[in-house]
Amino acid sequence: MKFKALKGHPLVRFGDFRRFFLARFVSSIGDKFFAIALSWWAVNDAGPNGPMHLGFLMGITLLPAVVLGPISGTLADRYSRKTCMIVADCARLAVMSVMTGLLIIGEIPLPLMYLLVLVLSSFMPLFEASANGCLEALTDEESLSAAAAVNSSVVELSNVLGAALGGVALAALGTAGAFGVDGVTFLLSLFFIVTIGNPLRPERSPVSSIEGGMKELLLWLRSNGDVLGYLCLFGGLNFFAAPLMVSVPMMVKYGFDGPVSWVAFLEGSLALGSVVVAMSVSFLSSGSVSRRVFWGILTTGLAMAAFASSSGLAGGVQSVFVAGGGLALVNAAAMGYFQRRVPDSMRGRFFAVLTAVAYSVMPAALVVNGVVCQIWPVRAVLAADGAIVALMGALVWRIPGAISGRN
Repeated sequence: MKFKALKGHPLVRFGDFRRFFLARFVSSIGDKFFAIALSWWAVNDAGPNGPMHLGFLMGITLLPAVVLGPISGTLADRYSRKTCMIVADCARLAVMSVMTGLLIIGEIPLPLMYLLVLVLSSFMPLFEASANGCLEALTDEESLSAAAAVNSSVVELSNVLGAALGGVALAALGTAGAFGVDGVTFLLSLFFIVTIGNPLRPERSPVSSIEGGMKELLLWLRSNGDVLGYLCLFGGLNFFAAPLMVSVPMMVKYGFDGPVSWVAFLEGSLALGSVVVAMSVSFLSSGSVSRRVFWGILTTGLAMAAFASSSGLAGGVQSVFVAGGGLALVNAAAMGYFQRRVPDSMRGRFFAVLTAVAYSVMPAALVVNGVVCQIWPVRAVLAADGAIVALMGALVWRIPGAISGRN
């Protein structure tokens, strides 16, 4: 039975999906490398206001997903999604090559670094909208839920390896070398995408403008309350669950009074929990989306509250592992549902909007959480976030079709 499940897994059955997964995997590792290298550059080379510039630079990496999402999604629905991913990787490879070359021959002025980071990040929405919109073309309808679960695990899986390898590369090769390694990952991603045989052309849509394309999507969402409900739930969940990422270092310092190495253990456990659950779900048959999302949200909230009350590293590691697993269960179930429900002709626009919602909510959530933690203890704030997340599970049953089991 286990061998049959493995044999039927989309990574085994579909060569094009396997190449797509490898492209996503190495590209995500490169993104982690870039984040680590950029952080180190800002702290060491951006002058006395390095921490402030680091915050702005990280914010710039999120901005294009919100601003350029409609354009990127429309392009992904109008042209070959394979071509769109190739263009995005070529552009990012070119920018990384320029950054690496400038660091090797000297240094990058701060204004130029802002510009290069903005240009680099501007092609991320095009890649993501195209990638998330082509899963059905790479597999089949029967394997779509499993493929969505595998796809949702890519970022966390690469974070586990990228965080470890990024620190090693930075220590061994310096900032320029780390940027160079990031460029190599884009080159590898480009290679795997080029070798995909399917051209990944979307179903033809009569929409010929960005405004018309987004209007069509909004009208479709208005008439499909179930998808709109999950989209809104994602935004709310992101607001209260995203602070878990910044709560880890604050808990280590103010809650546990532990060494900095604990941050790596806790963040690694959070990512590992996400990977284990997402990959496990990919071997399961499709079940009730509402039940999986409900239990995932409830588990995440309770685990966050448990983390807030944990007394040491052992309890903290277990709590964040469970929290990561809960978030992965929600993400895998919802993403599989979106893949089945959203028409192929508008998947690029839909996933661009989904990314924009997540990326627009997250910075606000982190800022609010940081300010609140200046007033109340981090344990109290994290416990409150966990309680709210757990209560949000009840909202699942307000989504059309949830109780009837239609979804």
